[in-house]
Amino acid sequence: MENPITRIVEPIARMIAILCGYGIMLLSIAVTVEIIGRKLFAFSLQGIDDIGGYVLAITATIGASYTIAVRGHARVDVFLVRMPASWQRVLNALAIVTLAGFAIFATWRGSVVLMESIEFQSVATNPLQTPLWQPQSIWLFGLALFAIIGVTYAVHAVWLLIRSRPELNSWYGPKTAHDELEAELTALAEREAQAETAEHETRP
Repeated sequence: MENPITRIVEPIARMIAILCGYGIMLLSIAVTVEIIGRKLFAFSLQGIDDIGGYVLAITATIGASYTIAVRGHARVDVFLVRMPASWQRVLNALAIVTLAGFAIFATWRGSVVLMESIEFQSVATNPLQTPLWQPQSIWLFGLALFAIIGVTYAVHAVWLLIRSRPELNSWYGPKTAHDELEAELTALAEREAQAETAEHETRP
């Protein structure tokens, strides 16, 4: 049975992560143009290094949101899997609560950075002179999304722990090899279905 919270959260996080993917693709094109321009035509896109930093910072925070939605954060489970199920529930709940706490702290510190940039009207030290509040606002959005998703999962995990629900370990524990295999098979089936649909649509 699938985590009901994930059914709501994962599509939203996936959509935003895809948008970030397009952003990285555009950045790659811009970097390629920059390299070719410098080597062959003595031409340079001004500020591309700084724009790359903004894009990577933003995609890192939003990527964290998507990763938590698909249970992709690294977990050391050498000892965890050998513990009784009741202990596993406690530790899995503690792990997600700790992650949510970190996300809240990061969002708070990010908001302080943004407010300081607005207060002092800070701009980037590059030819573009970008007002720092602009990229920092999107960056803070990524942190806030991470915190909201983390807190939602943490509250759900604690509720499951209080009720001693066995689903807590399967929904908030580290992914097992069986879980990863199942996810790959599901993704493969989806790709095959999409390919068949596209083939039928292109047939006369």
